[in-house]
Amino acid sequence: MSVPTPRTALLIGAAGGILKEVSRELAEQGHTLVLFDRDAAAVHRLAEELGRLTKVEAVVGDITDIPVAEAQLTDIVDRFAPSILVNGVGGDTRVIGYADLTTDHFDQTFLENVVSSWIAVKVCGPRMAADGYGRIVNFASAGGRTYSHFNNAAYVAAKAAVIGMTKQMAYELAGTGVVANVVAHGPIATDRVAGAFERRTEESKKDVMSRLPMGRYGTVAEAVGSVLHLCSESAGYSTGSVIDINGGLYM
Repeated sequence: MSVPTPRTALLIGAAGGILKEVSRELAEQGHTLVLFDRDAAAVHRLAEELGRLTKVEAVVGDITDIPVAEAQLTDIVDRFAPSILVNGVGGDTRVIGYADLTTDHFDQTFLENVVSSWIAVKVCGPRMAADGYGRIVNFASAGGRTYSHFNNAAYVAAKAAVIGMTKQMAYELAGTGVVANVVAHGPIATDRVAGAFERRTEESKKDVMSRLPMGRYGTVAEAVGSVLHLCSESAGYSTGSVIDINGGLYM
């Protein structure tokens, strides 16, 4: 197996469950990391850990504060010129019926999932294209491919929008050396998701498990492989694709 060319990766929401492990794997491969997260303590803790392996910059910021985030991202691009971008912000474990949703639910989830991903690509994509190389990975959800047992219509709509937006971006970037793809995870036992599961009643837990073809949630370790592939040099002919990591859910 060839050794990856050392590059710079920007991870948005780096201190979260799946991206934390992606960050560790990229550090092991020797990439420089820019870790962007609003949880100052968590992102600095991760930066300290990974700083033993590679060069790491921690940036504390809220990607949903679009004007401020755009300025921070512009500074990151000017200083580091990242050629790998992973957008891992966004998630919702609330089961809310469509009739109980409000416009606030839609505004918030589209900001967290769609607009936040767009602003990062807007700032990073042109520099990647100018440099002739880039790997963009956006996080959607298995629910965004169809429907969800575990969330709500606003969240599913936002994740479906992430998929459509990424496909359009991939089309516009095709031929520049920059590819843009989506990973659509099903139920993965991150701390947040596992915590939500534990708060369910025993009857509800049995109902959830009965809906999962494999009878279990996926592990974080199982969730990172496809993300890492799409970050790699070997993903150069994959663009506008959606990789499902869902244990057979919604087949």
